[in-house]
Amino acid sequence: MNVNGFVILPGSKAGTSARLKTKTVKELQLEKVQLETENREMEKRLRELQSNMSREKEERRKLGAYHWKSGQAGLRTSQARVLAQNNENRKKVGNQTCK
Repeated sequence: MNVNGFVILPGSKAGTSARLKTKTVKELQLEKVQLETENREMEKRLRELQSNMSREKEERRKLGAYHWKSGQAGLRTSQARVLAQNNENRKKVGNQTCK
C-alpha cells in the first residue's frame, strides 16, 4: 500500500488519515477560473433574460392583454353566427305562437 497519498489532518486523533485527491494546485486554480468565468456568463445571460421578460411584459400591458374588456364586439366565428341566428329564430317563433 502506498502511503504517499495519505496525510495526517491537524486536530485529528493520532494516526487518523484522509486520502488526498490527486489534483494538483494548478489544476484546482484552473478549474476555479473556469467556474468563475462560467458563473459570470450565466449571470449575464440571466440579466438579459430578465430584461427581455420585463420588456415583453411591459409591451403586453401596453397592448391591454392583461384585462378583460367586456362589451367589446369581436369577430364572430361561423359557429357563433349560426348559434346567434338560431337564438333569434327561436325568439321570433316563440313570439308568433304566443299571439
